[in-house]
Amino acid sequence: MILERFSHSGIQSFKKCPAQFKYRYINQIYKKDEGIEAFLGKRVHESIEYLFTQVKSSVVPLADEVFKLHRSLWKEKWHDRVAIVYRDKTARDYFHLGEKCLARFYRLNYPFDDNVIANEHEMVFLLDQDESYKIKGIVDRLDHDGTGNWEIHDYKTGKRAMSQNDADKDHQLALYQIGLMAEVKEFKSIKLIWHFIQHGIRVESIRTMAALRKVIDETKKTIDIIRDTFNKDGEFHPKKSMLCNWCYYWEECPAQSGTNPYIKA
Repeated sequence: MILERFSHSGIQSFKKCPAQFKYRYINQIYKKDEGIEAFLGKRVHESIEYLFTQVKSSVVPLADEVFKLHRSLWKEKWHDRVAIVYRDKTARDYFHLGEKCLARFYRLNYPFDDNVIANEHEMVFLLDQDESYKIKGIVDRLDHDGTGNWEIHDYKTGKRAMSQNDADKDHQLALYQIGLMAEVKEFKSIKLIWHFIQHGIRVESIRTMAALRKVIDETKKTIDIIRDTFNKDGEFHPKKSMLCNWCYYWEECPAQSGTNPYIKA
């Protein structure tokens, strides 16, 4: 059913551009197009997922194994609909950036003695136990020390690292905490952790119940706005910005014409 389940990325898509949300989540138009930054992020995530899957099995792979996997994934999944907005950058530049990210992450986190419970952990949960507000999320990594202390980890490969203030207000991992609390029931603590891999920066946040309540209320409000727009006239208007250059739906959008000029092989 349309608009039965929401995600943080979907809600953010609506806030950035209602038209993009409509094409992806209502019309369900799936495009091969993607920005080079997103492509790089996926390959780095897959490489780190492999690393911690091995660690979970009590094996610490050599850094060269991780680099080899990254190289293989890049070649296997590269395609001719990747958008490179910055004209002074090439695909090779981004590939090497991915290698540098992985090298830095490996160096900073070795010997990987984390208490990893799950990688790419999928959760589906309700806000306020209300079926009208069903949320889906995928946690990059979930750690548990065995005594009730949990950690939700998220890997970011973008150029910008969050400030502590931004992290304390971020909704994504807060929603994942709400989902985890519905799953585990009993816990001592839950810590939210972002790894800004380009910078080698780790930012942590602990939320109060009042802060989580605010996230729930704001998320429900946005979902209500989306449903109200859909039920009234279904007019999800485009919102032009610099982000259009990375958009998958350039060809469908009434605010653009032709093919995205930033797509290049």
